[in-house]
Amino acid sequence: MVNKINMMDQTDLRILRMLLKDSRMPLSKIAKELGMSQPAAQKRIEKLKAKGIIIGSTVLLNERMIGWKRALVVLNVGKDEYMGALDALKKMPTVTAVYQTTGPYAIGVELVGAAGVVDGVIAHIRKMKGVRDFCPISLEEKVL
Repeated sequence: MVNKINMMDQTDLRILRMLLKDSRMPLSKIAKELGMSQPAAQKRIEKLKAKGIIIGSTVLLNERMIGWKRALVVLNVGKDEYMGALDALKKMPTVTAVYQTTGPYAIGVELVGAAGVVDGVIAHIRKMKGVRDFCPISLEEKVL
């Protein structure tokens, strides 16, 4: 795997920090904070995209206001069921990300959606073939 950090300078890192705080930050504001022209800032962002460092943008929701829930589930599955579990998790409704993890759990799953649906998916994950250990975490309120 290529170390992408070596492909960036401090200006690139500043751009990434700004976009992580607000992925819709106007190009004019990014350029102003960097002390460069808009075309120069746009060129840098396009290079970060071309290198595969920036792969998209997102919308942040206040899930509670619309009756949604955000949860994390970490689980361990048997070695023989691992790949099948990854494939099944990727197809489940409300699953927004599936991660390989380190530590006592092998898989991390992020879920976002209607509270009842998220709870149902969590219950289904708990019963999946090969699940040895399971820990669901409901995220209540983002504080930072």
